[in-house]
Amino acid sequence: MQIVEIKVTIYAVLIFLGVFQGFFISVFLLNKKSRKLKRNRYLGLFVLALSFIILEILLNYTGLMSRVVFLDNFSEPLVFVVAPLLYFYIQAGVRPEQRKKEWLHFLLFGFYLVYSLFYFLQPLDFRIQSYLFSYFPSLYDGGNYSIFNADPLFIRRNLNEIILIHFLIYLFLSVKILTAEYRKRDISFFTFRNHSLASYRNSIIHFSIVLIIFVIVKIRYGRDLGDFFIASYIALMMYFTSFMIISRSTFFSDTTQSVAGKYGKSNLSDHQKDEIRMKLLDLMESGKYYCHNAVSLVSVAEKIGETPHRVSQVINEQFEMNFFYWIASFRIEEAKQILSGKDKLKYKIEEVAEIVGYNSKSSFNRAFKEIVGLTPAQFRDSCA
Repeated sequence: MQIVEIKVTIYAVLIFLGVFQGFFISVFLLNKKSRKLKRNRYLGLFVLALSFIILEILLNYTGLMSRVVFLDNFSEPLVFVVAPLLYFYIQAGVRPEQRKKEWLHFLLFGFYLVYSLFYFLQPLDFRIQSYLFSYFPSLYDGGNYSIFNADPLFIRRNLNEIILIHFLIYLFLSVKILTAEYRKRDISFFTFRNHSLASYRNSIIHFSIVLIIFVIVKIRYGRDLGDFFIASYIALMMYFTSFMIISRSTFFSDTTQSVAGKYGKSNLSDHQKDEIRMKLLDLMESGKYYCHNAVSLVSVAEKIGETPHRVSQVINEQFEMNFFYWIASFRIEEAKQILSGKDKLKYKIEEVAEIVGYNSKSSFNRAFKEIVGLTPAQFRDSCA
């Protein structure tokens, strides 16, 4: 029997499209190629969890949940994976070398998933009345249809407070690890300049806004009547994330034309380019110049007797990568040889980093993970 009249509003449409975007982003981040990067796996799972959460809010808000009441609160345990996943996403991007017992952070999720059986195993009459009490109180009949106590430890009664404390703890940990990296790189946390940490900072800002909306909604409306405001903002986050992924894609840009435009006025002939290319390879492969920790475009150009502009052009056109990635490719290949050789246990990771030209272990780990898909330690273990 249809108890609740279905409603479709601008908020419902906004959330529905956000759910669709969220599932799309998750598939993109968790596909075979993307999930090689640990941070992509965490971000993909983070977005997937949020997508299921706002899907349930959509069903509740529109009244559709009254038609599928057996799904009521199906995503509730997922609130305890969202904050840890955000934290591990930031940690994997900033400090990929750190390895902790990550499963410990999901114990609360496991516990609450089991605890939710006290609710999930209740009769449908109990669950529909619980749903009406939260979203359509005027239709709630006040009857008690439970067959046993659905909240023996009073956790559900205080769930909003528990969620808030849980989120604040992981927000603090995320901010702590990120601000430390900002200080290390001597970058202002609120700078508008584009940098590699900006996406992690923006994730924290969005998460903080969600928390603020959560607190305001729960104080203003009580129960779950204002959850659609939370879901609406999360949907906007999904749109923003999709835009950022698309804007960074090379699919819509012609890399050949962009390189040609940058060096359009160059008078280098193909023969000259080949000569410079051979000089560069000789410098790197025979001289191992990349192992110098002060290597730069200018110093490389001086070594082979060319201008930095011409060297940059050849690297971009002949090797199809920028200078820094080109240098990193040599360094990481050298590191792989050391970490897979017979003396691989002779050196610490910091020593390998120094040997191949990195000034810090963290920079080495980030570059290695970006190119190989594993941390140096994981790569060494895989070569056992």
